[in-house]
Amino acid sequence: MFVFGTAEDVFTMAIRIEENGHAFYTGAAAKASDSETKKLFQELAAMEANHIQSFKSLRSSLPESALSPGIWDPEGLAESYLQASADTHIFTIEAAGSRLEGVNTAQEVLNMAIQFEKDSVAFFLGIKEMLPDPKGKSEIDQLIRAEMQHVQMLTIAARNLSESDMAGIA
Repeated sequence: MFVFGTAEDVFTMAIRIEENGHAFYTGAAAKASDSETKKLFQELAAMEANHIQSFKSLRSSLPESALSPGIWDPEGLAESYLQASADTHIFTIEAAGSRLEGVNTAQEVLNMAIQFEKDSVAFFLGIKEMLPDPKGKSEIDQLIRAEMQHVQMLTIAARNLSESDMAGIA
């Protein structure tokens, strides 16, 4: 394949990932039994909502020429990579709800969230490489740094929870 979708398609996927993350963290906050974990999930849900707005803003700020043409992908690598990332991303809207139903500890939710955020970083790095506009790349860099901060926040929370042995969520 020579052309992979459009930048508009990529932004749609990125926004969807953030919406799914928001739904997951909102559900996790509702299920959390201790106030510290609940607060963390509420903060992450709010951050994901901000990322949704950031992607929408970035998409609307790019010139039409950056959104409509397909992305040159002579070997189909970008398409394959992003499709595999999207297919294996743990926060599809369906997975967000069903995975929360199957967990009994905050530690499990935190571990799931850490993996989601790592997957998001990899996905957004792929998006960044495909954008022709330097402004778009700089905006994506900011979002990547935010996702990396989420990994750090979640890792600290998981470590603290493990150390305090407060593993009950429901």
